[in-house]
Amino acid sequence: MNIDTFKINGEKSGSIDLSDNIFALDPNLEIISTLVDWHKSNVIQSRPTTKNRSEVKGTTQKYGRQKGGGGARHGSKKANIFRSGGMAHNLRGKRSSQSLSKKFKSLALKHVLSSKLKNNEIVVFDDFKMTEIKTKNIKNVFDKLNIKSALVIEAQNHDENFILSSRNIKSIKYSNTLGVNAIDILKYEKFVMSKEAVSEIEKRLAE
Repeated sequence: MNIDTFKINGEKSGSIDLSDNIFALDPNLEIISTLVDWHKSNVIQSRPTTKNRSEVKGTTQKYGRQKGGGGARHGSKKANIFRSGGMAHNLRGKRSSQSLSKKFKSLALKHVLSSKLKNNEIVVFDDFKMTEIKTKNIKNVFDKLNIKSALVIEAQNHDENFILSSRNIKSIKYSNTLGVNAIDILKYEKFVMSKEAVSEIEKRLAE
């Protein structure tokens, strides 16, 4: 599938042919949803743990007589209705751990990329080489191309001027092809790449 490419100044430079096996799949929302659920389950490091009446400190001696005291009958101050007592239906801190195969993650990444392309949310630049460090220049280019929120992916040979110029824009995240993942792509509206980054991603997903 062909899409337009742009120069670093925002002008159209030509087009690039993206692999249909990676960018032109029919997006499967179930696969993408499974990946998102897996990510959420692994982001949560731990869940709260509370103590039940057998775990809290305190005496089990009956604190008042059975009848004639004017109140309800209780055998222990560790009951959940008392202050410092155990918690009823306490939280155990357990969570169900999930795992996904490397093959499934790659497949999910393809479906996410295909979804982005289908929604016209992929932008490809010739490269990200800048002659000076100027955040305003990048912002002007992105505004021109209607890029408000983006994950920018560069190949291994990155340009230091671009990195320093883009890091002050809060809605932009810069990374390279080694760090690209489906979750980050989903977080941002646009997925921006250089031609070299496209080549590296296609090579990685073709393996």
